[in-house]
Amino acid sequence: MRALLFFIAMCVAAMPAAMAQSPVIDISTSTAPVDVLTIQDVDFINALSPKWLFSIDLRIRGGVPASVNAFMAITLDVQMATGESFTRVSTYMTKVFTIPGMRSFSNLDLARPDIKAEYALDDAAKRRLEQMALPTGYMPAGIYTFSIEVTTERYNTKSVATFRFVLTNPSRLDLVMPMQNDRTVNEFPLFQWTFDGPRSRLSVFEKLPNQSSLEEAVNGVPHLTTEVNTTSFLYPSAGVRPLEPGKTYVWYVEGIYGNTSGPGNTVKSQLRAFTVSAGGSNQVMENLLADLEKALGPTHKPVFDKIRSGLLSPTGQMRLDGKAITVSDLVKLINQFRSNPGHVIATDLE
Repeated sequence: MRALLFFIAMCVAAMPAAMAQSPVIDISTSTAPVDVLTIQDVDFINALSPKWLFSIDLRIRGGVPASVNAFMAITLDVQMATGESFTRVSTYMTKVFTIPGMRSFSNLDLARPDIKAEYALDDAAKRRLEQMALPTGYMPAGIYTFSIEVTTERYNTKSVATFRFVLTNPSRLDLVMPMQNDRTVNEFPLFQWTFDGPRSRLSVFEKLPNQSSLEEAVNGVPHLTTEVNTTSFLYPSAGVRPLEPGKTYVWYVEGIYGNTSGPGNTVKSQLRAFTVSAGGSNQVMENLLADLEKALGPTHKPVFDKIRSGLLSPTGQMRLDGKAITVSDLVKLINQFRSNPGHVIATDLE
């Protein structure tokens, strides 16, 4: 009987430990606001001059137990914009470390010998990425996904998380319109350009009669400087210095992107000049009408033939489904039609 009672007592004493919930590690991450990475940024463990790229925060959910030992694995997969993909480009493993409630690591910490246990790069993937990065020193455009797995040592529970960098490598910026030395521009021109980055800065300057070069003109005070998240901008009718007929203006665009040296790096376009004409009020709309015809394709040619046969011209007052739209809205629609002309199934002429 004593043996039985002792056995029951031992079981009861062990129940709280057996029923105690295994600790769960919550993982959160933060990353640098970049759309450009160098080879050293990706191979950050061996970087000669590493910069902050990401941080990983680990927290024990519920606080019981107060401290656990764990180890962490990080892998990198790459899906390039060209369609090529590589899995496990790099694999990293830490030594066992303690999480006293919470603990944080950055990519700068992971190279420390007291933290790093193993690190390897896939040779084939490394050679291919280096080959593509060689001309510019930047990694090719694509999605770089880091996967994190944290395993507790005693309880063998696993937590996973991912974070990614979407690289566009915006290295080129081209101006579209107004064209160089265009003399058919009205007082409210539509500026267009091409750029793969997230933001652009447009600047417009007046070219004074005593200035002999475009470079000299842009050293003055700008008529307009504005940042936009698009690749087009309609000169506003209020709130800025107006453009005057007969005067010549110089414009350029700076594409804004970020890398690990800090956000706000720029790539600058060439300079262009245009002259405002009193008779150029409808030229922008005429150009957009021609663009719209090309974007819609030959299926809708009868609509544009009807416009021309009726000697109709755009007035600048545009409506879509009964609602007024701006020139910028029309530009967006034209770009959508270019990418998917079959999307338009009917047109109506008003």
